[in-house]
Amino acid sequence: MVRFTIQSLLIAVIFLVGVLLGMEQANEGMRKMKGYNDPSLERVVHVSKDETIVLGQSIEEKKEKLQQMETFNMFSKAGQKLATFVHSLVEQMLSLIQKAG
Repeated sequence: MVRFTIQSLLIAVIFLVGVLLGMEQANEGMRKMKGYNDPSLERVVHVSKDETIVLGQSIEEKKEKLQQMETFNMFSKAGQKLATFVHSLVEQMLSLIQKAG
């Protein structure tokens, strides 16, 4: 099961990189078709020493924006409570098994 999960994640990452490369190639093709540099056509991915820009927005800006949103997600809270409950239940079951054995 772990092997399948790792393979699935690896394939998803490969596809994501392929999509980004394809978008970059399409962008370059559009620039060549126009025959001049149009500033409205932004690069898909731009990596420099100081920052990484994906689809025209800095990754740092995206992180800050997500941290500032602080929206209440009902499903996230419910999932956390369920995980805590299942974790404590399994701990209690294991402690009972250890005492019995």
